Amino acid sequence: MTTQTHLLTYFSVFWKNKSTAKFSFLFFQILFCNLAFGQTDNKLRQITPKWKVGDERIVNTKSETKIFIKDSVINKTVTTSNYNIKVTDTVKYYTLLYSSKPNQIDIVTKSSSSKVDSIVNLLTDIIKMIEIETQSFTYELLIDKNSGQAIKVKNSNKFLKVIEQVTSNMVDEFREKMQKSNNQMDSIKQKVITQIKLSEPKILETILNQFNYIMQPYAYEFPYNSSISQNAMIHDVNALGTLGDVEMPAVLTISSKKIDNILIVKTDTDYDKDFLLEIVKKKYKNMSDLTTSNIFLSEKTESSFSIRNGWIVSHKSSVVFITKEVKVVSESVVSFQ
Repeated sequence: MTTQTHLLTYFSVFWKNKSTAKFSFLFFQILFCNLAFGQTDNKLRQITPKWKVGDERIVNTKSETKIFIKDSVINKTVTTSNYNIKVTDTVKYYTLLYSSKPNQIDIVTKSSSSKVDSIVNLLTDIIKMIEIETQSFTYELLIDKNSGQAIKVKNSNKFLKVIEQVTSNMVDEFREKMQKSNNQMDSIKQKVITQIKLSEPKILETILNQFNYIMQPYAYEFPYNSSISQNAMIHDVNALGTLGDVEMPAVLTISSKKIDNILIVKTDTDYDKDFLLEIVKKKYKNMSDLTTSNIFLSEKTESSFSIRNGWIVSHKSSVVFITKEVKVVSESVVSFQ
């Protein structure tokens, strides 16, 4: 089977020396659906959504990421976010209105060249402004009724126009601030807008991937009150990332267990170390001395569902990534209201 992960974004590690590292991490969490199960048996089950027009949920998330160097914490990031979901159509597909307001995370970039600084600052400002303008954007997603997976952003044209307009405005502001000539800035604007247009398919793919990553448990097949292991191909949620086109083999173990009126579904993903090592060495030449004995990547999730009403109650995720003395631990908790 094919599934998704945010874990490959951890490979955006740039080692300046043996004691410093830079990581890029993006995490969104939303989950909901109804389910129905019978008595314990070995038959494989699949959680499928049973949504109704007008169904609404507010999803609260909290994630914490820590970066360690030789067991000492060098960075800690805590993010809380709120998501709004509403079902508007259930005829052929599910149509959902989905919006989020995650915390703003500042981007800091340093450079020794003032010329480079100006361009870098422009791009950084554009990214920040796009984040601000799209935080409250309401996506209209088309959802497969069997798997609960998003297959299309229905209002993608509107979304992309927002990005293009923000970019154009930022370049104009940059021209006034830096007192550049129209010819100079027209050339820069054209290049930036062209680059964004080329990236649009990947931008939309990433939006769908973000939604589908946290909806992934509803596409899994597993035995009720038991467990099963199967081979899986994992691909990065961030289609714009350096490993956006890479699929990684892994063994995915899925289990379920009923406790009182709660059904708990757990996943445990073990990544193929040889493949992982090959990818890291290919992307980062300064890691040529890395071996399978000093690299590790795992992900565990736990989703709790109410047997009475079938809705998700909470979702927990834990990620561990290790390369030699560098370790990243990311944990998140999702709750529904």
